[in-house]
Amino acid sequence: MVLLQFMFYREPVKSKLVDGFIVPPTHFEVLAVDHCNITCQYCNHASPLMPAWNANPDTVYKDYSILAKYYRPKFAKILGGEPLLHPNLDLVIQAARASGISKHFVLTTNGTLLHTAKDAIWEAIDEIEISLYPCARLSKKNLSQAQNKAESFGKKFTIFEYEQFRATFALHGTSDKEFIKKVFSACKVANIWGCHAARDGYFYKCPQSAYISLMKNQDARKEGLPIVDSPSFQSELLEYVNSPNPLDSCAYCAGTVGKKDPACLLPRKEWEKHIEKTLEEIVDYDWLDRSLVGQDQFDDCKYVSSWILPNTFSKNILLKRISKFFWPVVGKFWMMYRQKRSIRQSAEQARQLYKKEKK
Repeated sequence: MVLLQFMFYREPVKSKLVDGFIVPPTHFEVLAVDHCNITCQYCNHASPLMPAWNANPDTVYKDYSILAKYYRPKFAKILGGEPLLHPNLDLVIQAARASGISKHFVLTTNGTLLHTAKDAIWEAIDEIEISLYPCARLSKKNLSQAQNKAESFGKKFTIFEYEQFRATFALHGTSDKEFIKKVFSACKVANIWGCHAARDGYFYKCPQSAYISLMKNQDARKEGLPIVDSPSFQSELLEYVNSPNPLDSCAYCAGTVGKKDPACLLPRKEWEKHIEKTLEEIVDYDWLDRSLVGQDQFDDCKYVSSWILPNTFSKNILLKRISKFFWPVVGKFWMMYRQKRSIRQSAEQARQLYKKEKK
C-alpha cells in the first residue's frame, strides 16, 4: 500500500540544450556566503559548521561570464548561509547579473537582517523569498515592513514557512553502493530540481557535494567540474549534470529522503555531534520507497504563507486587509488539496502498475 501514498509520479528531469545553451530543470544557486546567523538543526548547507566565507564579486563575474556562454538557468537564487551577512552583497548580485547568466534573480533569506539591506540590494534583485522557521520567526511588524519595502521597489515578495526539516548529512556515511544509488535515485535535488551551484572556479551538481567535502576537511573541487572556456566545456558540463551516477559525497547525504523532524535550532557546538551518524540511520525508509516509485517537484517541508498581490489589490486598503488574511489560508488549503490530489493520482498509477505485473 506504500504506492497509494507517494506523491504523484514524475520522471527524472534532465538539463537540456535549448538554443545552444544548457537549461537546468529549475534554477542555479549563487552561493553568496557559507555562514549564517541562525543554526537550523538540519541546515542542508551545513552553515552551522562553516567558517565565515564571502563570495568575491570579481570571481563571481569571471566564473559566471564563462558559464553564461554555455549555461542559462531560468532564474538564479542568491543564498548562503544567510546572504545578507555578506558586506557587499549588492556587488555580488550585480556581478552575477552583469555576467549574463540569468535575467531573474531571487534573494532567499531568513529575513532577520533584512532591515539592514541597502537599497542597492533591493534594486539588484527581481524577487525576494523569506524563509520562516518556528524557532526564528520574524514579528508581523517586521514582515509587514519587508513586504512594504518590496512593494515600494516593485519586487515580488513570497514567504515560505518551514515547520519541519528532513535530515541531510551523515558524517559516518555508508559504504553500501546499492544503498547510495537508491538514495541518489530518490533525491529531488539530483533528479527533479537540479539545484546547481558554482564556487571559486568550480561548478557543482549540488551545493551539498561541496559542503560535505568542506565538513570533512577535504578538497571540495574533486566533486565539481572546473569552469573553463573551452570547446569541450559545454558537452562536459551537460554530461556531468545529467550523469545517473552518484558522486562520492552522496555516501554522506540523504538528499531529500532523510527523516523528518520539527524545525528547530541547535547550539553550534552540538551541530557536528548531531550529524555523527551513518546514512542508514538518517534515512526515512518509507519516504525512500515512495520516492523510488515516483516524485513530484514540491518540497514537502514548506508551504507558501503569503505573497504580494497585483497592485490593483495592494492599492485598495480594504482589499489589502482582506488579502493579508485570505492568501495565507488559501496557501494552506492549496497544500492540503495538492497532497490529496497526489494520493488519488498515485493510487491510479498503483492500479496500473499492479495490472501490468499481473500480466
